[in-house]
Amino acid sequence: MGIINSIKLFVLLIFAGSLLILQSCKKKTLAETGYPVEIIVKGLDPEKLTKFLFAKVSDPNYKPVGLFDERFQDTLKQFYLARNGNPVWLNALKDSVFRIHLQELILGMEAHGLKPKFYNLTLIEQNFKKLDKLKSIESDEDYNLLTDMDYLLSISVMSIYHDLALGRIDPYSFYKPSYNLPFSRGRSYNIFSVLQNPYSYRDSILVRTPSSRRYHSLQIMYQKQSEYLKNKEILEIDTSQELNSEFNLKVIDQRMEILWSSMDESLKNTTQITSNRDEFIRKTQLLYGLPAKGLDSIFVNILCGPSEKIIDNSLASLERERWFSVPDTGAFVLVNLNEFVVYMHNDSVKSMKVCVGKSKPLNYDTRYKDYLKTKNYKAKPINSETPQIGSAVSEVIINPTWTVPNSIIGKEMYSQIVSNPNYLTRKGFEVVRDGKVVSPSSINWKAYKPYGIPVKIRQKAGPSNSLGRLKFNFPNPHNIYMHDTPEKGRFSQNNRAVSHGCIRLNYPTAMAEFLLGLQGDSTLVDKFRLKMGMQPYDTALQIADSLLKPIKKTETIRLKRTIPVYLDYRTILIEKDGSIRFVKDIYRRNEAIAKKLKG
Repeated sequence: MGIINSIKLFVLLIFAGSLLILQSCKKKTLAETGYPVEIIVKGLDPEKLTKFLFAKVSDPNYKPVGLFDERFQDTLKQFYLARNGNPVWLNALKDSVFRIHLQELILGMEAHGLKPKFYNLTLIEQNFKKLDKLKSIESDEDYNLLTDMDYLLSISVMSIYHDLALGRIDPYSFYKPSYNLPFSRGRSYNIFSVLQNPYSYRDSILVRTPSSRRYHSLQIMYQKQSEYLKNKEILEIDTSQELNSEFNLKVIDQRMEILWSSMDESLKNTTQITSNRDEFIRKTQLLYGLPAKGLDSIFVNILCGPSEKIIDNSLASLERERWFSVPDTGAFVLVNLNEFVVYMHNDSVKSMKVCVGKSKPLNYDTRYKDYLKTKNYKAKPINSETPQIGSAVSEVIINPTWTVPNSIIGKEMYSQIVSNPNYLTRKGFEVVRDGKVVSPSSINWKAYKPYGIPVKIRQKAGPSNSLGRLKFNFPNPHNIYMHDTPEKGRFSQNNRAVSHGCIRLNYPTAMAEFLLGLQGDSTLVDKFRLKMGMQPYDTALQIADSLLKPIKKTETIRLKRTIPVYLDYRTILIEKDGSIRFVKDIYRRNEAIAKKLKG
C-alpha cells in the first residue's frame, strides 16, 4: 500500500512539475515576444509600419511633436536605421502591466530630483489614449501614431537610463574645461542596452541607478524638503526688522524645521524647535561648521536664503552623486575642495587641512567680457578655482622647483619685471630660454605681452620656494598638483580658498609617507625620512641627530604603484555612521546645477 501511494505521489509530482514547466514556458514566450501584431491593432501591416519608421528616422528634422528635449535624437535615429526601422515596443503596447511599470518608472524619477516632464510622461499618456481608441488601421495617420509612439518610448527610456547612470547634466560641458572626474557608473555603459528587450529594460536601468547609502540619504532629504515646500507656506526673512523680532524668529524656526525634519524622523513640528530654539541654533551652527555663538547674521544668511533655493543643495548633491561616487574600498586620496580637507583612504582614513584655489569674483563674467574689449591686462580677472579631477599620483618630488604659470606672470609679476628685471634674481627666480638659464637683463620684456612671455620663469628649490619641500604630481590637463608651502599660517584660516589653483598640504610629509607606504617596499618610508632630515621609524636605522641632514638637490621618486586621487566638490557630506554635515558652497555652484534640474 505504501509503495502504491508513493507511486501516486510520484505521478502527481511529475504532473504538477509538467504544469509548472508549461506555465513557465508560456510566460517566457510572452516576455520574449509580447502580443501578436494582429491583437495590437486590427489590419496592421508590420512591413508598412517598418517602412514608415525607417522613413522618419532617415529624416534629420524628424521628431515627435511635443518631445521635451533632443539630446539623443541623432543617436536613436542611427539605432533605428541599423535595425532597418523595426519598432522596439510594438508588441508591448497593449500590455497593461508594461504601461503601469513605465508610468511608475517615470513618476518615480521625482524621487531622484528629476522631473517626469523630462521623460515625456504627459505626451506618452496622451498617445496611449489615442492608441486605445484605435480599433483598426484606417490611414497613414494611424501608422504615424504607432511609429511616433515607438520612437517616443525609446527616447524617454534612454533618457531615464542615461540620467540615472551618468546624471541629467553633462558635467564635462557644463564645467568645461574644469571637470575631469570619471563617471562612477560609466564602465561598460551602453545606451542601447535598454532597447534590447521591452520586458527587461527596467533591469538595465536598475543596475546603473545609484544605490549608495549617501545617495539614499540625499533622496530622503530632498523628498522631505520638497513635500514641505508643497504643503506649507514658506516664510521669508523681513530685513526691515531685527533678527530676533517675533516674525523673524518664526522664519528661523521654520527653516530649522525644514532642515532637521529632513534628517530626523522624530521631529514632527515647529513647536519642538521653538521650545528648544537656542539648542537647535547651536546644533544647526555645528552642522554648518559655524562657531556656536548664538543667533547672528552669518547664521541667518546661510539658513534663511530665498525659499526657492531651499532644495538647491540636496538637488545639486544628488546630481553630483550620479556623476561621481566616492569609492567604498581601496587605497585612494580624496580632496573635498570646499571642505578644505584631504582624506587618505586605505585600511583607515587619515585627513589633513588643505588650501585650494580662490573663488572667482562675483562679477567675473562681466569683467572678462570687458577685458576682451579693452585688452587691458591689469583688468583681466583670473579664474583660480581648483578644477575637479580624477587621476593618480605618480611622483613625489623632494625640493621641487616652481615654474611660474603665465597667468601669474601677467597678473602679478609683469609690471615689476619690466620696471626692474633684477627683481627676479632678488626673489630667487631664474629665467630659462630654450632649456638654458639666462640673465633676466638679456630679455627685452617690453617687447612681449604680459600673458605671452616666451621664456620660463623658474623659482629655485629651497626653503622659500612657493612649493615648499615636497610636490606630488598626478597627470591632468590643468597642471594641478599637491604641494608643501612656506605659508603655514594659511591653515589656521577658516576660509582656505587662497591658492592659485593647486592644493597646498598642511602636513606634506604625512602624504608622502602614505603614498610610499603603499608601494610594497617596507624601507621606502624610512629612506624618505632620512632624505628629509628626519629620524626613520626603524630604530636600527636611526643615527645621531647631529648627522641628520636633509638633501638639498631636487629628487623625484616615481611610484611603481600609482594611487588614485580625486579632487571633488561636495556641499553635503554623509559619514559612514549616517551623520550629515553641510559645507559652504565656496564656488557658488549649487544654484546653477539646481536651476538646470528644475527645468
